[in-house]
Amino acid sequence: MKQLKRTGHVQIPFGTLELVLLTDGYFSLETFQPTLAPKISSQLVEMELQRLSLSTKDYQAPIIVMLIKQQDRYILIDTGEGHYDTENAGNLKESLLLADIDRYKITDILITHAHRDHIGGILDADGSPNYPNATYYMAKPEFEFWMSDRPDFSKSENPEIGQSSIDLIRKTLLAIKVKLQLFEPGDQLFSCVHTESAAGHTPGHIIYTVKSDNSAITNLVDLIHSPLLVSQPHWGTQWDIDFNRAVDTRIKILDRCYREQTLVVASHMPWPGIGFIGRKNKCKELEWIPKNIID
Repeated sequence: MKQLKRTGHVQIPFGTLELVLLTDGYFSLETFQPTLAPKISSQLVEMELQRLSLSTKDYQAPIIVMLIKQQDRYILIDTGEGHYDTENAGNLKESLLLADIDRYKITDILITHAHRDHIGGILDADGSPNYPNATYYMAKPEFEFWMSDRPDFSKSENPEIGQSSIDLIRKTLLAIKVKLQLFEPGDQLFSCVHTESAAGHTPGHIIYTVKSDNSAITNLVDLIHSPLLVSQPHWGTQWDIDFNRAVDTRIKILDRCYREQTLVVASHMPWPGIGFIGRKNKCKELEWIPKNIID
């Protein structure tokens, strides 16, 4: 299978702001299941993958990071894998350089949730900060979940996935605690970013909408990990800490994006991850419709 981009960026005209989509690289699984669609028959999953022209042999997904330039402010949304996966990912700093953005200019980092491919790039392998001049922001329910005595993974389809992340997440959050500001889902940040709870993937998982003049774009982050979860949102993933709540959240938000014809981007959709939620040929299932962006 052709490997995905390990470095690169796309700039998007956006009112008075500048938006840049950057790739940190990608992650891969040898098999689609059981991580995605864990309770669905393999035959049905294979048929749907073929219908969507997706690989049935393995699963590769980009790690896409958004940067918002607001005058002298450089707002980075998540930080990719960092040093935890140097074979396929951990290339955000290189992508920033290609976009002519100095990492020391990053003023703010919004953490959408605390999974490794979103916070792994906060610290270097020696524990030093990759973005030493940044202030960090995280939803209060997300911080409280991971820092609690016993995070509850009982509603996950594979509790071991979440359990194995605790030490890394706590180490990272403690390292930045003095520069970390907590917010409530629904709060407005930086005057241009509206946050929204999309709980289920993690308890404090947020999606966000960036607005400038008459332009708006919603980043669905990890609400969807593949076009398969757009057409079959109830199939879900083992990465979701509360499987059933994540399904309900996914269905509700995707339906709204379809009805309102929202321009969206998502962290792990095919590069550069920007498009619309639509219905092709008036079929019942929703579809991922990529927006044509010159790369």
